[in-house]
Amino acid sequence: MKKIIALAILTSAVAAPALADTQSFTRDGQTYQYQVTQAGDVAIVDGVDQSGKAFTLRVRNGRVSGNYAGTAVAFAAPKVQTAAANSSESPLATR
Repeated sequence: MKKIIALAILTSAVAAPALADTQSFTRDGQTYQYQVTQAGDVAIVDGVDQSGKAFTLRVRNGRVSGNYAGTAVAFAAPKVQTAAANSSESPLATR
């Protein structure tokens, strides 16, 4: 279950622009707030869910590692594709 939630968080983060501003999304009635920062070739997603459980995910070389509520998670990063080849729309994450 935590892997699914971490994947949802990452999918949202990958689809959003890499900004230090706080982003949020809701999945299955649970709201997550997070920030994405870049440190060299690593994207770092830090955040918290509405119950206060913290998470940190690091994305590098197509892999994700980190923790959600104190539990280690690791999985392949979702692939990102644009909605339309020549569109300025936000990219869509796919798995």
